[in-house]
Amino acid sequence: MKFSYIPSVSTWHRLSWFRANLVCVSLALSTLFHVALAEQATITSPPPPNSHFWDSVRLTKELRDRYVNVQGPITFVPSELPPQVLAGAPLLVSPGTSAPKGPLTFLGRFLTHLGLTPHAIFNQLYMTNPDIGPRPGRFSLGTGIVLGLDANLQKIMGIKGGEIHFEEILSRPTVNGGYPTGPAWAGAVGSYFAGIDQHNDIAGGWLALLTYQQKLFYNRVNFSVGRTHPRRYFFFNNCDNFLNCTDPIMQASAGILPPPYATWGSYITARMFNDISFEMGAFEANLNQYFQHGNGWRWDTRTASGYILLGGFNYRRLQISHLYGGRYQLSGFFNSSQYKDPYTNTTHYGRAGAEFRGQQLIWRRDHKHPVPSPLPEGLNAFGALGFAADPAAPFKALAEGGFSYHGLFKRTLDREQIKFSYVRASKHQMLYQQRTRIQNGGDPRLGAQDIMRLEVSGHISIVPGIAFEPSVQYIFNPDNYYNPAAKKISSNGIVLAGQLMIDMGFLSGLSAH
Repeated sequence: MKFSYIPSVSTWHRLSWFRANLVCVSLALSTLFHVALAEQATITSPPPPNSHFWDSVRLTKELRDRYVNVQGPITFVPSELPPQVLAGAPLLVSPGTSAPKGPLTFLGRFLTHLGLTPHAIFNQLYMTNPDIGPRPGRFSLGTGIVLGLDANLQKIMGIKGGEIHFEEILSRPTVNGGYPTGPAWAGAVGSYFAGIDQHNDIAGGWLALLTYQQKLFYNRVNFSVGRTHPRRYFFFNNCDNFLNCTDPIMQASAGILPPPYATWGSYITARMFNDISFEMGAFEANLNQYFQHGNGWRWDTRTASGYILLGGFNYRRLQISHLYGGRYQLSGFFNSSQYKDPYTNTTHYGRAGAEFRGQQLIWRRDHKHPVPSPLPEGLNAFGALGFAADPAAPFKALAEGGFSYHGLFKRTLDREQIKFSYVRASKHQMLYQQRTRIQNGGDPRLGAQDIMRLEVSGHISIVPGIAFEPSVQYIFNPDNYYNPAAKKISSNGIVLAGQLMIDMGFLSGLSAH
């Protein structure tokens, strides 16, 4: 893949960025007004006592008060998803589990008394490609240490529904990661599907979150502004595996930073009907600071290339109020940045696309309702459809689907998944790779535009606070997105990966709340 740095933003782009935010704020104010009217109508004209919706709202509120800080799963978390985690991140601790009395328990309780909730997560990822890519038999090691603090402003300052969220991610030590991708792990495996998993390690660390969040109208409206990432709200992880819920449309084609790296952004969601919420966001497009080994703390927009607008609808049926919970999200995006066609070398402004994602519980062992627990044993189906409307986009279409089993052998937090993914590379992307190979004296064939992956993965809870996520991928017709200069077209092959996840805040007692 060939990247072009854009050293500064033109005056036109700066004005466009401000106009985008003004549009977002205007629509947000309009939404607040209409939701206020809807809320007033609900209060003055309550539904009949036997209404299923009224019972669901009451039950949801009771259980939400108990599980307010639970970070997933997506069919449980209500529309006010805690922004300190990426949407759909798997659980490391069961709801209601008491934190052990670790060495930092006193500090955690003291901070909680003040209205502050710290969290600390350690992730370490290992990957290897035994028989696939330009350089088979290589490996990569990546580390992510997430440190964060959430402030409840109602408790601290009396601001009802106000919160401040902070998170920093540290990415050391790493082996064979980074950019440029050719000599690193991504270049060794070549294909986007496997190479994208190891990306958050160019700099030693990055500001991942610093936002003010405001909940309004009995939590029907949720607004956030500050340094954040679109993946916290859009394109949620629906496969119950933090490692391999990658998305070529969202990241490679839409031009969004790797999650959870933050830029300027604002987001609003409003629950307009019983289970349907509207959402919209405006974010700074700034891949340049990332490629220049930035750390997210440079807050000017000199390296920005434009803005990203996203909007759509969420439909949620929560497992704490419905027998069969599920979530569906329809989102569209527009990125105003300048794009260079890798094959024709022409440039243009703007790229748009859309995506539909979903997850649905289709069978559960207990068949109970109302649901006393948000984590029943059962089988979930999930999938996604997406496209990018630009011939210069590296990937034009995405289709994937699979099944995830929750709670096998009564292990509440365990997940086992099987998934099949299909992505169609653009003709211009494959022509660019062909031309680059020929220039290096390599294979003159075009290569396949239809790239597929069959994946088996899991989330295995070792003890409360510690989990391991193994993954086996078999990739058909792999592309060379991360190493177009390679002389050979890669053949089908296997990629192995494993990730260790440790909730250091829970085990140390720091996150005692």
